[in-house]
Amino acid sequence: MLNKMRHAPEPDDQVPPPSRPAPRVRVRQTEDGHAVEPAPDDGADQEGFRAQFLAAFGTTELTVAEALYQQLLNSLCPGKMLDAGTANLALALMHSIAPRDEIETMVALQMIITHTAVMDASRRALHVEQTVGGRAAYLSLARKLMTLFTAQMDALNRHRGKATVQKVIVEKVLVAPGGQAIVGAVANGGRGDG
Repeated sequence: MLNKMRHAPEPDDQVPPPSRPAPRVRVRQTEDGHAVEPAPDDGADQEGFRAQFLAAFGTTELTVAEALYQQLLNSLCPGKMLDAGTANLALALMHSIAPRDEIETMVALQMIITHTAVMDASRRALHVEQTVGGRAAYLSLARKLMTLFTAQMDALNRHRGKATVQKVIVEKVLVAPGGQAIVGAVANGGRGDG
């Protein structure tokens, strides 16, 4: 896929700062389908592109990054010709999510694909010629996909150590005369009520 990068030196272990723009690619149509090639910005070299490309996929292994990128592109354009806009959007989203390892990369890929599926289901549900039954089915699918997307975000945040913590603050406890109250964590010993 990005064969011209194979002999570039290994990148630094640093993730590019978020202020750097995402790497860009060109898509060239071939007899076998398409070829994705680096499209370095003004003055950028192959080495710099390779480092940014690998960082966008949270890995130092070019084979892993290329395979995951190809899986993402195949999922976003099933049975359709790939265009540069889609290829660059996918790469920019990966760059923005900034996975730190291959596990985060896999979750990020799933999030991008889920988001695309939500948008497609919503588009189909809101089409002017959609039937009432079709609209209900597509809106139901969109709702389920949105729930999945939220679960994927939570999984990514938990993996990054930024799990959502729910905190309950009790401001006032009233105990009637003769009553009892417990303040603190309560755990069931597992032996039932007796």
